[in-house]
Amino acid sequence: MANVGIHGYGASLTIGGTDVGNIVSISGPNLTRDSIDISSMDSGTSHRDFIPGMIDAGEITMELNYDGTTVATLLKNQMTASASAVVLTLPDAGGVTSTSSYTGTGFVTSLGHAVPFDDKISQTCGIKLTSTLTLA
Repeated sequence: MANVGIHGYGASLTIGGTDVGNIVSISGPNLTRDSIDISSMDSGTSHRDFIPGMIDAGEITMELNYDGTTVATLLKNQMTASASAVVLTLPDAGGVTSTSSYTGTGFVTSLGHAVPFDDKISQTCGIKLTSTLTLA
């Protein structure tokens, strides 16, 4: 079996049509699906019975280099906005010229800062996805 791996260089995210710059890392989306227990006293076996439930598109979290204006302004404006278009673009095996994109809608749920005395100032941002994601 061949070794296959793709580095994250070239990944990007837009929210509300605006590119988020200075991204250091992106986590997610982490889709989950509920399981609904439909067991009853007269179930056919002593095992629980389940049916699939609703899908939650999850969240995207990012770590960003703080730059004093662009990232702070963009995310502050999005923090008070309604759900907006979200596009997460990932590089494919062909590199940054070949990509796949997740598209959906979401809103900023968290915005934090880390200000160490001996390292760069960074921000974290969480985006709750509100719709079905489409992979293109």
